[in-house]
Amino acid sequence: MKKLTLIFISAIFISAKAERTTIIPDFFPKIPPYEIVRHLIPVLEKASVVIIQREKDKPPFITGIVLINAPVDKVIGVVREYEKYHEFVPNVSQVKVMRRFPETGTQISEYNIGFNIALGLKFTITYTLEQTYLEDERVIFGSPAKVGKQVFGDVRYIEKYYDTGDGRTIMIYSAYADLASFGLLSKLVYRAFPELQIPSLVAVSTLFPEAVKERIEGKKLIVEPGEIDYTKVKIPERVNIAAILPLLRIYKSVVLSWYPDENMIRFFSSFFLANKDMDYIKSVITDFKAWPRFFKLVEKADPEVIPNGYRVKFELKYKIAFPIEIGYTAIYEWADEGKRLKCGIDRTEKRDIEGMLCVWDLYRSDHGTIIGYTEFSDLRTGSFFLKLLMEKVSGFGIGLRVALVSAFSEMLRKVL
Repeated sequence: MKKLTLIFISAIFISAKAERTTIIPDFFPKIPPYEIVRHLIPVLEKASVVIIQREKDKPPFITGIVLINAPVDKVIGVVREYEKYHEFVPNVSQVKVMRRFPETGTQISEYNIGFNIALGLKFTITYTLEQTYLEDERVIFGSPAKVGKQVFGDVRYIEKYYDTGDGRTIMIYSAYADLASFGLLSKLVYRAFPELQIPSLVAVSTLFPEAVKERIEGKKLIVEPGEIDYTKVKIPERVNIAAILPLLRIYKSVVLSWYPDENMIRFFSSFFLANKDMDYIKSVITDFKAWPRFFKLVEKADPEVIPNGYRVKFELKYKIAFPIEIGYTAIYEWADEGKRLKCGIDRTEKRDIEGMLCVWDLYRSDHGTIIGYTEFSDLRTGSFFLKLLMEKVSGFGIGLRVALVSAFSEMLRKVL
């Protein structure tokens, strides 16, 4: 009789567990498998990785990948402390868990995001998510709740956590939001540059996992540099392309958001795979007079051939709430047997920005030519409005630079 009772109780437990089984909705993208992302570990020790996932009948999801020096359970524990987000997630003023459903691992949460710009100008956003935690799968996902306030036309995210086997965790955060559907500032930005919505989501999907990494490791990542001594700034070395090639073969582009150096400078890189000859790609990149036709920000480019490179006078013009015009002269020089084209501000000429460093890297592979573009620009010195936003909105400078470098590569890929 006792044995039958135990069997009956076990059957009830199994049945209840089966009823609690939650299936990940099919409107989320497929999470990159560990067999692919494990190749990224050497890169993830120096930078966050971002990919754009485009799947049929789904909006574009932007996926940020970080390596955190802590066990999986600790990382998930920090992520699930939603009501502490205001302590470490940029621009989050409050998260309130409205209701919990322990039997399904689901909760309803209200997010409040706000930031002050200047002269009393303040932007606030409130939206409500239904969030689910699948403990066995180490997956968390969220989508608009059917109750509460909403400002987005659509917003969804999914997180996956991998144990690397050495006490560290790979966190993958994939999100989509209709950024053009809310707020005056957002509408101004995307009215001027509608093609920047995807690159801007790249920034959003990087900042949250980096905030989690900051919280756990105690190292500042989301920073803006102070005074910069450009004689001490070094552009990141060429990457081991084997680390990112598996992702490039699946997705169209990979973005690296390099962690701060000793000067608190962060470089940003975008890589894509092109089925073109390297010499042809080099000829397109160095056809500076044609840049205004395919790089929207470039109003004018006036090149001059110099030994081992070029001197190019640029005029940039764009609008983010206010018109912004920037002029400077850049020097381009070939290195690494013609596989790397370095560039920087000509500091002997008149300039509207204090400094800029960039590099084009070309790699041969069995699958085509890999093109990498890396840049840091001190945009604060080119516009008072941008300087204000970078000072007042945590992560805005990082987001803008990620957006620009990503858009720059995207425009070149369309030309090729």
